[in-house]
Amino acid sequence: MMLERAVSRQTRGGRLGDLQLVQEMIADSWIQLQQFRLLVLQTAWKIDRYNDYKRVIADISAVKAAMPKVLADVAGRAIQVHGSLGISTEMPFGRWVMESFHMGLADGATEVHKVQVAKQLMRTVEANPELFPSGHLPAVRAAAREKYADVIAQCEPAGAVG
Repeated sequence: MMLERAVSRQTRGGRLGDLQLVQEMIADSWIQLQQFRLLVLQTAWKIDRYNDYKRVIADISAVKAAMPKVLADVAGRAIQVHGSLGISTEMPFGRWVMESFHMGLADGATEVHKVQVAKQLMRTVEANPELFPSGHLPAVRAAAREKYADVIAQCEPAGAVG
């Protein structure tokens, strides 16, 4: 409906869809929907592959947490593209925004699903005993210099101070 409106509606001497803000809303909606669809497909694939819901609980929770936001965001953009028609009862967008709140509560609050995702993800990582994270660049650089010290020494010109 958003695409149809963008190519059909004329405003200020041109198509509504020729306005960059409308193009951004269309692109953002398409990207968000495609990301969500891939998340759902990946989750379904994992469920089929592992046949163990405990193993895919983070994925399931991620789908449950993402859905209300995707619906609210896309419906909200559709309202904007449709203008006053978008907020009327003649279009479904207002109902969809309200439904997004229902979805965010019906199967447990979205925040609960996000907590579940975070807990599951943290279970996959060991604590780092060092002061800084393992990706701290000075430590990574020093470890690389130590590991390849003999190669580095061979590459330095004679008498060079390193």
